[in-house]
Amino acid sequence: MNPILRGLKATYNFFAGDAILLVATAVAFVIGLLLVHALKAPNPLVAIIFVGCVVGGLALTLGRELRGRERQQ
Repeated sequence: MNPILRGLKATYNFFAGDAILLVATAVAFVIGLLLVHALKAPNPLVAIIFVGCVVGGLALTLGRELRGRERQQ
């Protein structure tokens, strides 16, 4: 594995660790940017949508983790 690819993978693992969280956060930033600059939406609305996107990504990740584990009784 070349050093650039190792560096990118290490950066990804440091910041996100999970692709769903990384994508959800990136989508939240893009939607927030569009709402603020293109639609001139009020900041509280943008904040609610931003947090909703991030929490949605966390919920998807948690659901995937729970489905992937064997249940212990």
